[in-house]
Amino acid sequence: MDEIVFLIIIALSLFIIYGLHKMFNKQGIYYALVILSLIGYILSFKITTVLKMNVNLGIPLLIATFTCLYLILIKYGDKDIKKIYSATFISNIILALIIVTMIYYVPSLIETASMNIKETFENNYKLLIMYPLIVLAGEYLINKIYGYVTAVQNNIFLSVMLSYIISAVIYIIVYYIIGYIGVMTIRDSLYLGITSFIIGIVVTIINIGFIYLMTRKKVKK
Repeated sequence: MDEIVFLIIIALSLFIIYGLHKMFNKQGIYYALVILSLIGYILSFKITTVLKMNVNLGIPLLIATFTCLYLILIKYGDKDIKKIYSATFISNIILALIIVTMIYYVPSLIETASMNIKETFENNYKLLIMYPLIVLAGEYLINKIYGYVTAVQNNIFLSVMLSYIISAVIYIIVYYIIGYIGVMTIRDSLYLGITSFIIGIVVTIINIGFIYLMTRKKVKK
């Protein structure tokens, strides 16, 4: 069942990108990037099981966020890259403030649910702080690596995989090992990071196929 939900999240994230791009063109990818980043932020607190491996449920959304950035770089260039950095970082910070406000200052109709949500974020406060920084760092790395790779060879697959591997190593070290200190043992957090990385490679390959379909040039008959 968890695998089905995971696949649905992957499919929905790509559908959001495709649909918003069809409706709003370039601006639609910007909308999709922010929306997916915010949803990924919320789901990053959830751990699920895929193929008997523990995986962070926010991984497909994080990768989809990076897919939006790649589409913008490939189709439109990097002239608006600073606006993208600002939009995702500020929107994530605003969401973090909303979450903190809701769990501490907005009373819930169901007090038990309120306490459970409050406990979830109190135990994972480091993740609440780190996620916006991780997304920002990932976007910066993608922009730089894409520039380096395309300067040598215009290879989308190589560029995406290199950026994912490098950003994922940072993600594992910072987000899982440091973020989960006090919540779980270093061994368990490292295992969670590695399994999320492995599943993330599969999700990345799916996203690479999507990027290819979205950026290929149609041959006029």
